[in-house]
Amino acid sequence: MKALDLVLNAVILLSATVFFAYLGLLYDFGLFTTLPGWITRPFLALPVLQYVALAVVIGAMLAKIPVRKAIRRKHPREEPW
Repeated sequence: MKALDLVLNAVILLSATVFFAYLGLLYDFGLFTTLPGWITRPFLALPVLQYVALAVVIGAMLAKIPVRKAIRRKHPREEPW
């Protein structure tokens, strides 16, 4: 369960980075304005990825709720993080 929690943390981090990169692009700052074009071109060609990244962040955060409860049930005396 702890491994699944770590994987969900990584998914949240990666998806939030992509979402905030798109958000920064709207205001002309952030990751997509500093990276070279050959890296950002696939992301800019598919703006729907912004919403996919947001949905993945929300889904992973919702999935963490039962995972954290299971960790607390399995290890009641230690913190799940």
